[in-house]
Amino acid sequence: MRCYVDGISHSGEGVARIDGKATFIPFAIPGETVEIKVVEDKKNFQRARLEEVITASPDRVDPPCPYYYKCGGCAYQHVSYPRQLELKRQVVKDSLKRIAGIDMEVSPVIGMEDPWHYRNKVVWHTGKESGELTMGYYINDSRVLMGIDNCLLISQEMQNYSKFIKDNLEELKIPEGCEVIVRQSSANQELMLIFNGPGTSQIDFARMLNYQEAASIYSVDQGATQLHYGDQSLEDAISEIKYGISPLAFFQVNPQQTERLIEVIKDFAQINKGDNVLDAYCGIGSIALGLAAKAKRVVGVESFKTAVKDAKRNAFKNDISNCKFIKGACEEIIPDLEEHFDVVILDPPRSGCKAQLIDSIVKMAPKRVVYASCNPATLARDLALFVKADYTVKVQPIDMFPQTGHTESICLLERGINIDK
Repeated sequence: MRCYVDGISHSGEGVARIDGKATFIPFAIPGETVEIKVVEDKKNFQRARLEEVITASPDRVDPPCPYYYKCGGCAYQHVSYPRQLELKRQVVKDSLKRIAGIDMEVSPVIGMEDPWHYRNKVVWHTGKESGELTMGYYINDSRVLMGIDNCLLISQEMQNYSKFIKDNLEELKIPEGCEVIVRQSSANQELMLIFNGPGTSQIDFARMLNYQEAASIYSVDQGATQLHYGDQSLEDAISEIKYGISPLAFFQVNPQQTERLIEVIKDFAQINKGDNVLDAYCGIGSIALGLAAKAKRVVGVESFKTAVKDAKRNAFKNDISNCKFIKGACEEIIPDLEEHFDVVILDPPRSGCKAQLIDSIVKMAPKRVVYASCNPATLARDLALFVKADYTVKVQPIDMFPQTGHTESICLLERGINIDK
């Protein structure tokens, strides 16, 4: 079947309209005419396999990764980087209009000078491939493991250690079905290794250290976290703020773009010395601590116990005394906070904010709300509630995940001010 691709999905698939149905086509680019085969037909949509590109987009490029068309990690390597940024901007704009009814201009995406080797964390999986134990990623839309020798999104140091582990899985007694997580500090290039899954506490860590020293090595065996070697946390920094990162704590995976993200948040928040700031979903304090110097007081709320401990240690490490961190679910803790907040920062997981949390923030009536989101769909859903409460919206996307279909957006919300004028 031949069709014309006229749209892009939030995950980076080309979209064509066939008999009124949205047809999702991986590796197709808007503006192309393609030959496809429908592989899944549902009531309101269908999925198709790209068989041939009849008329190629001028932005189509040869992906440099030999695993690209099978691996589920990337979605945009076949698209030139400038066009990737344009498509991600369009995804945000389309989501706002389709889901929230917000038809507005979206600022151009802030991209990277070098959109490769940017990740400070990689999660490998171990399992059988053709009967042999291997380590790699799952094939796209499957639980079939594919061995990977080189990932173009991580540093050479991370790759070298990963390759050593992959080549010595049996000798190191690394079990099938576990995660092998490699984290790297952008401040000192040191590595943290985490082996997550049943049986990982029995790995031969001494033999591993004979190859190359790591800053720390952990196992997480059926929920029990054990430090086998080195430092308790990985030391990193964003701008001039130092952070200690526990093995499973969330930390932005793109350090270069994280600095830009925090600068945009600072610019949108316009914090002054008299402001009280609330940072919801604060994690280890990467945003809260970056804002502390400008504010009177910052309160962070986070449900992950270890992250809250990290945040408190990080405040002490940086001699920051005007930050308080509270453990608990944001939708449960924030409605009961008695103090008034002038600025609210929201950085929720992909599922977005609970409606009751947004209602509490609207009742709080802060001067500004800055919302950071990695999911355009849930972002649009949540922004619709703010717009209903007479907030206006300004959106600045940032490409935190080049070559993938993921898009980060920073939104400024102000009550009763027409930002676009």
